Amino acid sequence: MVSNIPDLTASVSPPRVAAVGYPIGLPMGRPGDSEGQIGLLRAVLDTLVEIETPGIVKHLQFEWQEEPAIHTHHPESPPIIKLLVKKPLFVRKLIKHEIPEQYQT
Repeated sequence: MVSNIPDLTASVSPPRVAAVGYPIGLPMGRPGDSEGQIGLLRAVLDTLVEIETPGIVKHLQFEWQEEPAIHTHHPESPPIIKLLVKKPLFVRKLIKHEIPEQYQT
């Protein structure tokens, strides 16, 4: 799995994770940047072949070169990510809009 939020992705126990330092919503890079996307895809495929142990997260050396128009990186994980890392099965409740009262704002 390619992820730009590897902590959350790892919390749901995927077999392998290739983590990239791109903004949320752009895990494969800029739209229209076929050269960059192909380079990333090659690195991801190589990584997924290399990882032999389930649950491994490998951080790839792809970093966003400029600040995105909308600030998407947080110095600390947002509270929802912290909750989902602790309770990964809570994702099901969120999808069904079954949010316990203590987590509603």
